[in-house]
Amino acid sequence: MFGKILVPVDSSEESRTILRWAVGLAKATKSDLTLLTVIDTEDFQIVKAAATGQTDTTAPGGIISKISEKVKADLESEAASLQATGIGIDVKVVAGSPAEAIVAEAEAVGADVIAMSTRRESALARGILGSVTDRVLHSTSIPLMILQPEDISDEGVGSGFIQHIVVPLDGSTLSEDAVAPATALAQATGAELVFTEVIKPPVYGMDMGGVGYGAAVYAEDMDTKLLEESSAKYLEQFVENAETAGLKAHAKVRVGNPSIQIVNEASETEGSVIVMATHGAGGLKRWVVGSVTDKTVRAAHRPVLVIPPSAD
Repeated sequence: MFGKILVPVDSSEESRTILRWAVGLAKATKSDLTLLTVIDTEDFQIVKAAATGQTDTTAPGGIISKISEKVKADLESEAASLQATGIGIDVKVVAGSPAEAIVAEAEAVGADVIAMSTRRESALARGILGSVTDRVLHSTSIPLMILQPEDISDEGVGSGFIQHIVVPLDGSTLSEDAVAPATALAQATGAELVFTEVIKPPVYGMDMGGVGYGAAVYAEDMDTKLLEESSAKYLEQFVENAETAGLKAHAKVRVGNPSIQIVNEASETEGSVIVMATHGAGGLKRWVVGSVTDKTVRAAHRPVLVIPPSAD
């Protein structure tokens, strides 16, 4: 599934950091890269409206055309230097709304993965997952590799830079959509698969703290042995399938808050990547953007490959 990777880039250093990681992924998976820069026409509209006092304006086509030519020349120069690494690289520059343009271009070039950045901010500060990244996730069935630039170093990109692939499962077919992409990544990189399920401690009552308020009391000391045994049996089938395919794999059952435990599992080993499924734009599902996935992305300090539902 890693034949072609689309990397939206701009002039920021954060963007170049994501690109370096994507180059490492492309080399490991023998994929081609498409570098995409989107000229946001709304920026021009805002500037023109402020200067003229108009509220309904269109971006000046001539200016955008000149900027696009300059940006494309810069991208082609960068692509030429990266081609020395042996990977195929194409460049595209388009004008429009960033999220819509990224989705449209990803579909047009047949991208298998979109590699994008997000920043570690509160959900209130930046919305769920962050503006452009969130809109892309909710608008495409193409998997997104979401990275936080501050967590990536040049030393972390190279041979064997992906060593462990954490695959959170919860018994649903939705969560299991992550298994095939995770397996493909393990086959390409030689990384070990870690299939994990998180058991939430049972709730045995409510501790009322006032009218209209209540705090769930978790039975931390209750025996979860049966649940852990059931989870271990469930995960073992995925381990056996991976080992049959010649891959390294093991199962890990954890108890506690799902997003915290997923993050902890990934943080225990350098070179970890999390691969997890999410429902995307609609529907009531157990794993939802804004809940487990969003919290994991924001707190992981590790790349997270988010698998949206297929177009089918």
